[in-house]
Amino acid sequence: PHKDSSSLIYPLGRIRKICKLDPEVRGMSKEALLLITKCAELATSKLGQETVRVAQLQNRRKLLPEDVALVCSNREQFLFLKDDVKDLVKDMVSKQDPKPAPKKGDTAREVAAAGSKPLTSYFGVAKK
Repeated sequence: PHKDSSSLIYPLGRIRKICKLDPEVRGMSKEALLLITKCAELATSKLGQETVRVAQLQNRRKLLPEDVALVCSNREQFLFLKDDVKDLVKDMVSKQDPKPAPKKGDTAREVAAAGSKPLTSYFGVAKK
């Protein structure tokens, strides 16, 4: 367990911005930021592993948003995400319009980003 950011996957600046979306958070130490980032990485890794297991039980290799919702509904450690994930799945299913065909000269990153929402759009700012 290193205290440096070289072993982390998620960008620290992005995690700091997400944390500061909460009006109660004014600032945070480097150690707190590293801890929150590592915890987020471990939680999403475990969520991914459980989601893969759900798909495998249904003899599929493709992961579906419904698989994530099922994990969040049935596994105690992810129950706190249940309502938010269900809302996201409903939104995704209702908005399943065909993606625009890639234009000649588009990079893979531009094609992948087409139709994507920024990460911060999934987090509502807490209202008092």
